[in-house]
Formats: sequence, structure tokens, C-alpha cells
Amino acid sequence: MTGTEILITLGAIAISGLVLRWLITVLKITVGTAMKIALIVFLLQLFFGIGPGRLWEQAQFLWSQVASYLPSLQYSR
Repeated sequence: MTGTEILITLGAIAISGLVLRWLITVLKITVGTAMKIALIVFLLQLFFGIGPGRLWEQAQFLWSQVASYLPSLQYSR
């Protein structure tokens, strides 16, 4: 193995390690967020009888209200 091949191999290992570390971090954050959302939905269902469907409807309404305040992205020619 030549010196260049060794450097390329070491570089590939370093990059692979960094990408793997980043992927694990993203996965941990995603799972944590999903667990928090599930807990909130469960508690709303348990204590107030508000189900996921009602939450989804309200979220859609909320985002439509937010979108109505944003400037229009229509392009005129």
C-alpha cells in the first residue's frame, strides 16, 4: 500500500466516523422529540379527552392562520 492510499483510507475512516457520530446524534434527538410528542398527546387524551385527530385539526388551522399573514409568493411575468 502506498502512502497516498494510506492517507485516503485514513481520511475515509475519519469522515465515516464523523458522519456516523452525526447520524447517531440526529437519531437520539429525533427519538427524544417523538417521545415528548407522544407523552403530550397521551396526557391530553387521558386528562382532557382530546385525541390526536382533534390536535391535528387544530395544528392545521394554526398553520393556515400563520400562512395567511405571510406575504404571497406569486410571481408575475
